[in-house]
Order: sequence, then C-alpha cells, then structure tokens
Amino acid sequence: MDQKKQTRSSVITGFVLLAFAFLFKWEFIYSEPGVDRLLGLIGVTAWSNGNSGFHFTGIISLILLITGLFFLAKRYSGKMIFVFFLVMILIPTNLFANVYQSIFANGIYALEFQQDGSNCEYDTNDSGIVEGNCKISIANHSSDPVTFRVSIDQKYDYNRFNVMDIINLKDHQLKLDANEHRTFDINFRHSLQSSKYQSVGGQLETFNLIIADDDNTRRL
Repeated sequence: MDQKKQTRSSVITGFVLLAFAFLFKWEFIYSEPGVDRLLGLIGVTAWSNGNSGFHFTGIISLILLITGLFFLAKRYSGKMIFVFFLVMILIPTNLFANVYQSIFANGIYALEFQQDGSNCEYDTNDSGIVEGNCKISIANHSSDPVTFRVSIDQKYDYNRFNVMDIINLKDHQLKLDANEHRTFDINFRHSLQSSKYQSVGGQLETFNLIIADDDNTRRL
C-alpha cells in the first residue's frame, strides 16, 4: 500500500512539474513567454545578456520537464515517457491564444502578427536617402474593426546598424475590419544622420512588432 501511495505521489508530482514546464514557455498572445513578461515588469531580465545569451526561463522549463519525466518514469514505461516528451515539445506555445482572441479579446489584444508572412527590404538611393518597403501580415480575430499603429521592436537590433530606428512604420495608421486578415504594404524613406553609413541596404526576414493604439501597447 505504501508503495502505491509513493507511486501515486510521484505521478502527481510529475504532472505538476510538466504543467509548470509548459507555463514557463507559454507565450499565449505575446511574442515572449508570460514568465518573461512578468520578470520584465519587476525589472528582471530573463536572458543572461540583455536579449540574448542564456535564456533562464527556457533552462528552468527544460529542467522542470526532465525532472517531471523522471518522476513519471516510476509509473509509466519508456514508451509512455517518450510520448509525454513529444507532447511537451510539440504542444504550441501560444495554445488557446486564438480561442481567447476570438471570444474575449478586443482592440489590439485581438490582433495576431504573422511573422512568417512579414518582411522588410531597404536600400540607399543616390541622394543618400534610405528607402524601403515592409510587408506586415496581421489578423484580427475579433468581431469589431481595430485601428492601430505598428513599429519594429528595436531590441532585435543585434548591435548592427540600427535599421530598426529608421523604419518609421509608426507614422502609418492601419485598420483591420472584423475577422479580417491582411498583409499591409508600407513604404518608408529616411535620411541618414551620419556619414559613417554611406550605403545601407538589406532585408529583415525575422522581427517582432510593437502594436499600439491610443491607450495600449503590445509586443508581438
């Protein structure tokens, strides 16, 4: 009987640890895990070097996952442990986000930034003006129209020329109708302030977005 109680206790502990492992990586409707956002609110970074290096919450999530599987191994076979591992790895980090946005959210909180369908290209013309174009794919999951502004999150600059700063998308006011998905085509131009960069050109394939209205701001 004592052995059964110990096994049951191990199973419960294992599943609790797996649940916490998922919570540590759960992004919900944001571009970063919810735990990272909570740490940011109290002034604690989740990374060892600003926004790069070792991801502490990711490491904790992995430790919780391994420890949880260790406890479950006292009750389940190796095949079941492997299944649990696959489920934890493959489960979407934004689980329930679209359901929440469709039913409960409104305004900019109902918007989903589709990173795979977005990119920016830019080049410098003969007059030293940086010109470019950004395609920004956004879906509105609510039943109401949403008006908003966007800008590229500058924390993804990676210490190179700060092209994020010259892509002044926030000057453009955008609108999505109810349940509309659209790829916005936005042109921009900017004069270089320093002679250090005489010719700037390239593209951004992966970036995060800041979406704002008159009252709220979200990082996606």
